[in-house]
Amino acid sequence: MKELPDYFVQVPEAFALVEEGVYRCSGVLSSEQIKYLDTLCLKTVLILSVEGPSRAFSQYLKSKGIWQIHLGMTRWQSNLGWKPVSEELIKDALECLLNKANHPLLIVCSSGVRETGTLVGCLRKLQHWNFNSIVYEYRSFAGGKGKYTQELFIELFDTDLVTLPSALPEWFVEEQNMWRQEQQQRFAELCSKPVSSIPTEK
Repeated sequence: MKELPDYFVQVPEAFALVEEGVYRCSGVLSSEQIKYLDTLCLKTVLILSVEGPSRAFSQYLKSKGIWQIHLGMTRWQSNLGWKPVSEELIKDALECLLNKANHPLLIVCSSGVRETGTLVGCLRKLQHWNFNSIVYEYRSFAGGKGKYTQELFIELFDTDLVTLPSALPEWFVEEQNMWRQEQQQRFAELCSKPVSSIPTEK
């Protein structure tokens, strides 16, 4: 196969902007796809799969001084039952992802779907997304690789396990403030209703 000229780059498989300063893609990258990463000015790559990066990808990260956090290897568990990933992996990955000091950050796993899709789904849950919207985003990336167990894991994941870092990104802080304001408004509206208008359980 003829190699593309240096000025050609290719967008990695399953690539997307998750939030400002946070990206996702498949961890299996060609040399042309690795070149695309230059446009992101990355500081951190968060590796969620057990498999490590390819030699070419690893050399690229070292040459650019990009920090590798390989949680997939350090948080791997042999017996998870029905669960596609461990809670510890997702918890630690979320705490890393939400630490603004690590941005710009790229999330990768071998498929770009399994661990990455589960992590992003749990992030959306922390952001108080509607679950139907979470599943829609997950399936739009997973395609035929999607699994019900991953959707179930996201639905059952306990967000209280996550310890939020002190240096949170602005987009997350703003979303949390908006959500709290909405909850306060709903509570105020509920309290202002006459008792007779509040439905009761039968």
